[in-house]
Amino acid sequence: MDPSAQVAELKAEIARLAAKISASSDSDIVEALKFKRDALETELVQAIQKVTEAKALEDAISEPEVELPDADIEKLIRAARAHFAAERKPALREALATLEKAAPNHPDVLELKADQLIAAKDFVSAVPVLKKARKISPKSKSIEEKLAQVSLKAAYAGSIESQLRAGLSDSPFLNEGDMKASPTAATFASMFLPGAGHMFIGQTTKGVVYLCCWFLFMVPLLQIFKNEFMRSDGKNFEVSMPMIFLGFLALMTYMLALFELAAIAKRGGSKREVPTRPKPPVDLPFE
Repeated sequence: MDPSAQVAELKAEIARLAAKISASSDSDIVEALKFKRDALETELVQAIQKVTEAKALEDAISEPEVELPDADIEKLIRAARAHFAAERKPALREALATLEKAAPNHPDVLELKADQLIAAKDFVSAVPVLKKARKISPKSKSIEEKLAQVSLKAAYAGSIESQLRAGLSDSPFLNEGDMKASPTAATFASMFLPGAGHMFIGQTTKGVVYLCCWFLFMVPLLQIFKNEFMRSDGKNFEVSMPMIFLGFLALMTYMLALFELAAIAKRGGSKREVPTRPKPPVDLPFE
């Protein structure tokens, strides 16, 4: 569907839902309608972004170039790539600024600019640059491959809220009401049960591993403790080497889980692992 037509259709549907919400008195129906409206509003933002990108791409393609000899352009590109490889960021910015004025529609210049954005982990901004480069040089395998990879990374670069709306969360503890769960609160949960905090912030697999490891060490530790206590009848109780070893492993598992969540809380977000997706073919058009 044409992005402009999709925007108009989504706006009309959102308006109809707003009217139904105003007219309905059933709280369950209103909640369901609101959830659907929020999902459509997310789609609307994405559709508007596509329209904006398409217009910017067309405008950029039509921009006049400042003619320079090919040899001079290639020399500037080689110098910029050397700055990029050596991580000389100020020199790279200056070289790119010169290139963008001299050859704004050169595919190598656009690819280099995209490389700079990718290195800064600005995947969302790199996508339209690579799309423009691919439109100018459609046979470039390097540009096509980078566009495929960066588009996937840009799709996962949103917040936990956007991941939940896209259905990417693997946690049974997370729902729309938990979109703003605090890693600090998860740290406190992990103080009582290792791995619980990871589950609360969406790292379900890692949380289960921590929890299973902790139980794996604690259950035999408590059993040995019980047997030793009963054998000695509470008198002359001695701590054995197996108890020390299992206690050390249980403590290390507990501390690792706790310190990792504390580090995540200090950074202000989760290092949540997103599900992998198949790598798109690089020899086909990618949209």
